This record gives sequence, C-alpha cells and structure tokens, in this order.
Amino acid sequence: MDPERLLRTWSVDEPASQRSTGRGTSDLPASLLRQAARRLRIVSLVMIGILAWTWIATTLQGHLPHELRTPIDWIPRALLLGASFAMFLIAWRSRSSPSMITNVGLVYQVVVSFTLPISVYWNAFHGLPGERLTGDLVGVSVVALWMLLFTVLVPTVPRKALVALILSGTAVPLTIGILIAAGNAPALPTMDFIFIFVVPYAMTVLVSYIAARVIYGLGRDVRRAQEMGSYQLLDLIGRGGMGEVWRARHNLLARPAAIKLIRRDTFDAKSRRHQDLLARFEREAQATAELESPHTVELHDFGVSEDGSLYYVMELLDGMDLESMVRRFGPLPPERVVHILRQVCHSLAEAHRRSLIHRDIKPANIVLCRRALEHDFVKVLDFGLAKHLPAPDRPAGLSLTDTQAVAGTPAYLAPEIALGRSEIDGRADLYSLGCVAFRLLTGKHVFEEDTPVAMIVAHTKEKPPPPSRYSEQDIPSGLDALVLKCLAKAPADRPRTAEDLALGLQAIEGERTWTEDRAAAWWRTHRPSPGG
Repeated sequence: MDPERLLRTWSVDEPASQRSTGRGTSDLPASLLRQAARRLRIVSLVMIGILAWTWIATTLQGHLPHELRTPIDWIPRALLLGASFAMFLIAWRSRSSPSMITNVGLVYQVVVSFTLPISVYWNAFHGLPGERLTGDLVGVSVVALWMLLFTVLVPTVPRKALVALILSGTAVPLTIGILIAAGNAPALPTMDFIFIFVVPYAMTVLVSYIAARVIYGLGRDVRRAQEMGSYQLLDLIGRGGMGEVWRARHNLLARPAAIKLIRRDTFDAKSRRHQDLLARFEREAQATAELESPHTVELHDFGVSEDGSLYYVMELLDGMDLESMVRRFGPLPPERVVHILRQVCHSLAEAHRRSLIHRDIKPANIVLCRRALEHDFVKVLDFGLAKHLPAPDRPAGLSLTDTQAVAGTPAYLAPEIALGRSEIDGRADLYSLGCVAFRLLTGKHVFEEDTPVAMIVAHTKEKPPPPSRYSEQDIPSGLDALVLKCLAKAPADRPRTAEDLALGLQAIEGERTWTEDRAAAWWRTHRPSPGG
C-alpha cells in the first residue's frame, strides 16, 4: 500500500467538504457527490476557457469594439464568465458538503441556460422576414446539449434536477418571446413558435429527467451496496492483502469508523479460496474482538453484507502507521522507540495470554495516534494471520501445527515461521518486534536483500547486526543488546514473554525520556490538527 495513502488511512482530520452529506440531503453515495463536485470544477473551468478564447480571438481579429458596442452585447457573456468563476471557486475552495455544491451547480445550470441564448440570439433575427424564421434555420440551441450533459455529469435528486431542467428548458422560448416583443425578431404563428422553440426543449427536459432518474437509481443501488450493517461506506482509504479499508460512519450515530471488507466479486462463493478467506476473515474479527488492551485496535461490528461481502468495523484512528512515519520522517529517537515498543508489548502480552500470536507484526500494522489528550498512543492492527495456541492463559512454550504456506511479511518473519516449524509461540511476535525496533532506529531492515526469498533465507541463517551499526543516533547499549536478543534465531534465546521484554525496555536509561510534551510538540509540527 502506498505510504502516502496509508498516511491518510487512519486520520479523521478531513475537511467538511470531504464528509458524508448524510441521509437527510441525498440517497446518493458521498463518493458520487464528490465526483459531481469535481466535475463542476472542470465544467466551469472549461466554460471560462471557451469564453476567454472567444474574446482573445475576437480581439486579434479587431472585432472586439463591434462585439461590445451595446450593453446587451457584453452583459450576458460577462454574467456567464462571472457565474463560471464563482462556480469554480465554490467547487474548488468551499468547505461545504458536496451535496450543497451540487445544489449551487443546479443554479449555475439555469444561469448558463439563460445567458447562452441571450448572447447568441439577441441580434440574430433582427429584420428577418417571418417566413424565413424556420426550424431548419434556427436548429436546436446548444442549451439542449448543455441540459443533457449537465444532468449526466452532475447527478442529483430527480425532483431538484426536474426543477432546474424546467427552468433551463424555458430559456430559449422566453428569450425568443422577449426578442419578438422588443422587435428584434419577427412574430411567428403560435404553432410554428411551439414546434421551433418549445417542443425541442420540452423533449430535452423529458430525456434529461429520465437520465437523472436512472443515474439517481444507480447511485442509490451503489449506496445500498456500500451499506455494511448500520454503517455507510464513505471513502476507500486503502487496499491490502485482505481486501479494502473504507472510512465509514454510523447511520444514526456521529461515530466515525474504519471498515475492512472483502468484496463478493473478488472470490467465487463455491471455491475453496472463498472458504479459506471466510475462515481467515472471521478469525481476524473474533481474535480482535477478544482483546481488551487499549493498544489493540477496537472492533465494533462484524458480518456479511447483502451482496456477500465480508466486513468488520473498527475504530477510526487519528494518526499514521510506523512504516509511513519512517519513510516520511526518517529514524525515530531511541527514547521514542522505547516508548512505542512498550505499548506494543502491552497489546501482545494480552494476546499471548489469550493464546493468540499475531504473526504479522510490522511497522505498517502499528499506528501511532492522537487520542483525546494523549499523543503517540499506539494501536496494533490486523490480526488476520493470528493463530490460537492449544491451551489458554499460557504466554509461551506452547506449540501448534501449521502445515499451511509461510504467512507473514518477509522483512519481519521469525526464523521458525520461515522454516515451517510446527512449534510456534508468542516469541515469534517478539522476533518481529525486534525487526520493527531495528527499522524504527535505523530506517533500514535487519536484512536488506533484493528479493523476498533472499530476505527469508537471511532471517534463518544470517547473524543480525546491532542497530547502532547503521544509526547516526546514540543508541543506548542496553537497547542495542535487547534488540539483538529479540532477533535471536532460537526462540529460547529471546525474551520469554512480552511482559519480560517490556520490563527490559523499562530498565533502559536513555539520555532523554520521551515525554507527552515532546510528543505533542512533534504532532503540532508534523501533523497539526484542523484549526491549529
């Protein structure tokens, strides 16, 4: 997953323009409304470009004074240009909801529909005999194309679309009626007027309204497909091996959430793979639900959607994963690494006591958060590879039989997992945590190999270097030794439990301690909250 995308995955600091509009304003999905807002920016910008080019071309040809000799020659175009500028700025910089922006867009649709025929027709029929003002001469105004195009590009509630379409559809007949009354166009028989200037736009209104209803219906289908239990999907914020992660909100509560799901169209419901995915997904949800450590991501809900997608709902975190942090800001100070590792140990200690090993501890699965008044609060994610040990309440020394393929991430894989050994316990997570510590302290992996296979082999055979060898920081010797102890090939040579590792980390005395004030200062500098 792209680190910059992951950086946004766990943040709730989104502007109001990126939030859901809720059920009270539209049944369209928020993603479709945001697309409509983006299209309004493009449409208004294109309109500005067309007007600017028209005036530039007129100026180069020396016809500009003739084009602007009376107010009626320039006022409609100036109004069209001003409306397009206003629409572009509202759609670009507004912090209002996408639904509100599309409502403003409907007003823009009507304004454009009236300014176009006025600027085109005002002097076009002056002095023309009535018998020559025929449908073949006039044709159909670009307003008809504008109405249909706008309906497709900017979907909205059908009743609102119908009001805007009716108003837009009257633009040409009203303009011609005003021209006839002002003597700028010849009078026509009623039936001729209707067939030339009313029927084409009435038909356009009808076709556009049907299109609006079809698009709205499809949008509602998408929204229903995106409903997971009591939650509504808002934004796709990441993809991974287990599927997709979405930002979501509860339909009745204001609580934000993150939903992890495997969509129905990614597997065959009758296949063996589907059964494996279902079992793995349920295992992750159930494993996470059992854990109570504040440093383990909280699970809110779990289920299967109407379309067969598997999902579970987690708390939405305000922070960034450690992999993104290292890639973006480089190695972390040793005292901060100690602070992080102790919190991870708290999560793992409970999991191990409940006979669960994580098997995929890595920086991307550890998120550093702001929570209430706390900073640098750790959350451990993704127990999708978790395995139950045979007996409860025993943190280490227990075995399980795992005949499946090697599971985990090569850069953080314990040797016993890489070798496919049957005896795997919580100390495999401690090995991975040692790899995490090395990554945080140095910005490098323990073994920098060219391929995943070579990296796995190195974990089983090569002697790990101390972090201080690759760090420009002054790493305490005790921390250096403790990381190497976690990286021991034999589980028996590692800390026996996560609690033992936490005690060892607590005993390390660095030159400076990582305090709440230092953490808060870092977040203010690198990830300021909205409004300060």
